[in-house]
Amino acid sequence: MKITVVTTLYNRPAHLRLMLAALAGQTRRPDEVVVADDGSDDATADALRALAAASPIPCTVVRQEKDGYRLAAARNLAIRAATGDYLVFADCDIALLPDAVAAHAALAAPGRILCGNRALLGEEATARLFAADPAPSPADWEAAWRDADATELRTAQALFLRNAALRRWHLARPHKPKVIGCHFSLFLDDVRRVNGFDENFVGWGYEDDDFARRLYKAGVRPASAILAARALHLWHPSLAPQRLQRHRDRPNRAYFRRWRVPAFCANGLVKRP
Repeated sequence: MKITVVTTLYNRPAHLRLMLAALAGQTRRPDEVVVADDGSDDATADALRALAAASPIPCTVVRQEKDGYRLAAARNLAIRAATGDYLVFADCDIALLPDAVAAHAALAAPGRILCGNRALLGEEATARLFAADPAPSPADWEAAWRDADATELRTAQALFLRNAALRRWHLARPHKPKVIGCHFSLFLDDVRRVNGFDENFVGWGYEDDDFARRLYKAGVRPASAILAARALHLWHPSLAPQRLQRHRDRPNRAYFRRWRVPAFCANGLVKRP
């Protein structure tokens, strides 16, 4: 099984450097990395080319012009460039611990999406990883894991089990168990079953919930990798809109809540009229 790690990025080359360092230290290295650049500045574009050239894992960078926040389109761009049978999605501010890719590979199955999550690393602990020269050691990653706040992992696992049980009884909401877009995995064939991400989602939010809903409608089953595939969220100032603003100004919300959403979206990997 050929594994591709898919990530998206906007003006964070330092975070990608750490992400690639974490992937290089995996007990089961991915076979390739595809980075989708959502219109970063020229300095970042130059840095990405240098990082890709220096990576011990084959690394491809694809780019779309900046036109707002287009996460769904960026992910589809990366998926089109991927050559692996199996895709592990991780945001560029996510560092996968050395056993994470192996955990995804062990749990992978056709017709299954593995829902991951992450422990939250604070500013000082993140700075120590950035300062490691030339890259963090296995001991550095384990020390960071001990420093991280894993409270959300336990909560997420409990919610996953509850929603998975409800889904078996046809009582779950259409997009539950929830897929956290920063960390999940599934076979490329299953991504193609729903035509990837719906690029009508532009701006902040709901593209992951829509993706999960359509996968479940297509018969893909959720499974948890929340505790098995360890991952760290590297600290950075948040660019997310404030909660109140997100609820007041969410064109994506109305689109997500429309009726009779098909499993196969029209504006995805393949464009349909």
